[in-house]
Amino acid sequence: MLPIKTNTMITQETISYYTDELNRFKTVSSKKAFLTRSKKDVQEYIDDLNWALNREGRLYGESVHQGLVWNQEDELMLIEKLYNKLTK
Repeated sequence: MLPIKTNTMITQETISYYTDELNRFKTVSSKKAFLTRSKKDVQEYIDDLNWALNREGRLYGESVHQGLVWNQEDELMLIEKLYNKLTK
């Protein structure tokens, strides 16, 4: 896998997690399936965070702030970049 260049707040640990997980799969279709599942999970978490921000600002007892949403949106963009690299 080629190094991923991002202009976001994604940590190297997050990039390493996804690239390591992708390296475990052998076929492109299984890699795409993993990224699709990950994208769905991150999007659901973003939806939960936005719901909490519009209510009392807490999710499962934890304080929620806009920075958490932005970090998850950055992670979603990373997943999309990795997915697009697989289709080329």
